[in-house]
Amino acid sequence: MARLRIGTLLAAGAIIVAACGGSTATNAPASQAPASAEPGSSESASAPAEGAIKDGGTLVVAIPGDIKRTDPALIDDSNTSYVMQNVMEGLVTLKPGTTGELQPALAESWELSPDGLTYTFKIRQGVKFHDGTDVDAAAVKYNYDRWIAFPKELQDYSYYAGAVFGGYGDGSNIAATDAPDASTFTITLKSPVSSFLLSQTLTPFTISSPKALKDGKADNATTDVTQIPYAQGGDGAMVGTGPYKFKSWTIGDNVTLEKNPDYWNADAAGHVDEIVFKPVAEEAQRINGLSTGEIDIAQTIAPIDIAAVQGNADLQVIDRGKSCNLFHLGLNQTYKLTANPKIREAIAYAINKQALIDAFYAGQAVVADNWMPPDTQFYKAENLPTYDPEKAKALIAESGETDLTLDFWYPSDVTRPYMPDPKGIFEAISRDLEAVGFTIKPNTATWNPDYLDAEFAGKYPAWLIGWTCDWAGPDNFLRTAFFNYVDGKPSTEFAYKNDELNQTMADALAATDEATAKTLWEKAQDLIRADLPTIPLVNSTPPAAARADVKGFVGSGALNEYLNSVWLDR
Repeated sequence: MARLRIGTLLAAGAIIVAACGGSTATNAPASQAPASAEPGSSESASAPAEGAIKDGGTLVVAIPGDIKRTDPALIDDSNTSYVMQNVMEGLVTLKPGTTGELQPALAESWELSPDGLTYTFKIRQGVKFHDGTDVDAAAVKYNYDRWIAFPKELQDYSYYAGAVFGGYGDGSNIAATDAPDASTFTITLKSPVSSFLLSQTLTPFTISSPKALKDGKADNATTDVTQIPYAQGGDGAMVGTGPYKFKSWTIGDNVTLEKNPDYWNADAAGHVDEIVFKPVAEEAQRINGLSTGEIDIAQTIAPIDIAAVQGNADLQVIDRGKSCNLFHLGLNQTYKLTANPKIREAIAYAINKQALIDAFYAGQAVVADNWMPPDTQFYKAENLPTYDPEKAKALIAESGETDLTLDFWYPSDVTRPYMPDPKGIFEAISRDLEAVGFTIKPNTATWNPDYLDAEFAGKYPAWLIGWTCDWAGPDNFLRTAFFNYVDGKPSTEFAYKNDELNQTMADALAATDEATAKTLWEKAQDLIRADLPTIPLVNSTPPAAARADVKGFVGSGALNEYLNSVWLDR
């Protein structure tokens, strides 16, 4: 998703505390903007004087594509997460502007047992869901039990539950959940996972109203999720506890949220009356919309448009700091050509990655040398292949492959923070591959749901895809995003089977000291490098832009940007 968070000492400390049985008990507001943001993030204006904030108005936010569904458990994309994180809340959240600083949300405190297996959460009392029903430990347990027990028909849509919990049912790493009283909820793991708390900040692990889930037939055992009202914006969809409430979803046009007048945290209540999210795939349209005032915030803009924004006194650029994403050429190993390791390496040598940066990123990116960005904890430079067409041709000759026809896909109706011009980048890469002997069969599909569903199901041999980090850990890239096993089997997305890697990552997550974790994560990176299952391309630093009268915005490289702090100075 929707999805980063680990480069800081603070983030590393959070992981070690979680791994070693520490506890956290703090009552900071869950969504309140920080007095000062983490280095690398930005606020559109300094903190205003007392009473200067203006309430009211409608905030229009352009996002690169439409949302996928209105059930947080059935999403895996950052567009939907960007909308939902203003509506839904989980047990814990991240401090705005940071990439790894945990703070309470629906759990006002928590403790971890000395063996690193049992988490005990004290559930905040007096909180109500948007439908007026009570938030208590039983409601939280209902959600967790639901995720663990998703029917087979829904497991293809619940990516994060399977990836983070290691599977479903008996195959899950969740040994038990319990709600001994209204304010106490416990989760017991089968094996320690050092990033477990950080993973629970993800939108798919936010808590929905059990009544709304039941009324919306959320758990219908069907592969056609369009028949599930809770997932399709029907009555009672997206019922959480956040500062904004879901109002409507007009597919392809807008998602509208309205201010929650009964939000439990008065210090973090929203300022604008409504937030309207509009899917705008074309970068030029976002800039035009900002200039005319039709758009207040563009979640992402093309790097080449930064100068134009800076030259307009009515606009502002929002710098999100260091990269926390990866853009890569996905390859699936169930196909004969892409299953050949020499072909995969030839593809890596054939692509001129620096030329991509020069042409499409205006310098706002670096050539990727790993499957996670350089500021990720335990990052190791892997000396991946660099542009060398002659080396690519030699590897093709050694591969034994004679049919070099490659079905290659790109999304047609969206841009991503790591992929500002999908078609242009696709065409540039295709020219590089054709120059060394490949025959490219171009294909495209709409991002949602066709492209995402098909690539995840393993229907594409080669395609463009990327990842913006979710939490502060190498596991979020190497395991959750890319090469995890679900129920003991490789993911359908890449079909990359490496049992040693899978075990190494599991051991790294279970490590309770940093030195051991570092050794294991470095080994995992070396194992992936040896196979080169996909081709890392770039790590970008995606900018955003806003009207100059938009105040209080706190940027994040992870795109975990809560809009309750935003107000309009007009």
